[in-house]
Amino acid sequence: MFDNSIDFTKWLKLAKAIAEAPTIAPCTTTDPEAFFPEQGEFTTAAKKLCKQCPVQTECLTYALETNQTYGVWGGLSAKELQAMRGWRRGRPAA
Repeated sequence: MFDNSIDFTKWLKLAKAIAEAPTIAPCTTTDPEAFFPEQGEFTTAAKKLCKQCPVQTECLTYALETNQTYGVWGGLSAKELQAMRGWRRGRPAA
């Protein structure tokens, strides 16, 4: 059985960072579809918004720690997150 209490705790940590950020996180005022494009669509617009985000680091950490496999998180696409996870484990991604 999957224990999602750890992920919920991590989500609360990210939500708190967003709530306490000095400026509004762009993802809170943008259509979520911008961060979850269909396969083959560009992620450029979402990544540009992430670069302006006061919680970009926290978002990226959340995505890596919870193994997000879809969407743009912390300025990286799902494919880039996958590559980074492989790098963090000490091996290059395939």
